[in-house]
Amino acid sequence: MNIDPQIAAYYAKVAAEFPPLSDTDAQTRRARNKEVAERFAPPAPEGVRVESIDVPLEGRTLRSRLYRPAHIDDALPLVVYFHGGGWVVGDLDTHEQVAANLALDAGIAVASIDYRLAPEYPFPAPNDDAVDALFWFAEHRPRFNLSIRPIGVAGDSAGAFLATYAARVANDTVPGLVRAQLLLYPVAHPGIDTPSYERFANGPGLTRDDMTWFWSMFLGAPVGNEGAGAKWMADARVNMIASTPEHAPADAIVMVAGIDPLRDEGVDYAHFLELHGGDVELIEAGDMTHGFARMQHFSNASRDWMRRAGIAFSEML
Repeated sequence: MNIDPQIAAYYAKVAAEFPPLSDTDAQTRRARNKEVAERFAPPAPEGVRVESIDVPLEGRTLRSRLYRPAHIDDALPLVVYFHGGGWVVGDLDTHEQVAANLALDAGIAVASIDYRLAPEYPFPAPNDDAVDALFWFAEHRPRFNLSIRPIGVAGDSAGAFLATYAARVANDTVPGLVRAQLLLYPVAHPGIDTPSYERFANGPGLTRDDMTWFWSMFLGAPVGNEGAGAKWMADARVNMIASTPEHAPADAIVMVAGIDPLRDEGVDYAHFLELHGGDVELIEAGDMTHGFARMQHFSNASRDWMRRAGIAFSEML
């Protein structure tokens, strides 16, 4: 396991200042996530224009931010972005660096969505928010001076799960609406028994116990491949490889971290998309851990990997 030294140094700093959690309730985890994010926050993004937008949907209003390169006045392609955090933690602030850098690297407009979080709003609320926010932004592209060409989706971890789910629903409803997807170390299904789950069960960073807890918060039920978990493995809204898509999936850049419990399911999902007709580029960031997209200001290697993904995504769009 050859972890990037700057990523390893980041984990050491976090461990020195923030002891391991003894409680596992959502509020405690959110508070710690917010403290860590604020303590190690990146500089404010430069070279991007940021617009805060309220997204009015049936029965709720979601916050969002639209990022676009400041030096480009043309109507840019739209990408709808969903942040990671196990459907429980994370928000527009914790992932601002990821969205802003993606806009700059790819030369696109990125709409980052603050979807509702579990356990207060468990499945299917985050899924519904992802789909509805995607359609809202697609409909309002002219209003925000965005290109009316097909759009893209992007996300990291649980956000990649929401992105690819929304893309599938959108293209089943309006074939061709979503042209491309950027999936960073994606969650693809609630099975937690892959070799990478065994190898990296205790991290560094994300652990198997973390993912088991996140899934239980999201679904409001146990996960796994037996008992109640088997029901979720058969549900195509929860397991992204449970059923054959009605249409060929949107083309995809799938980037996995080499040191990550989710590494194998990301690779499997890339193969699934390709098997069913998607043009897929699989990138393995071998020296990275789960969540590395949020560490670009700490790690030169992380920044390089994300720049590579952004350029490839731009070409795919």
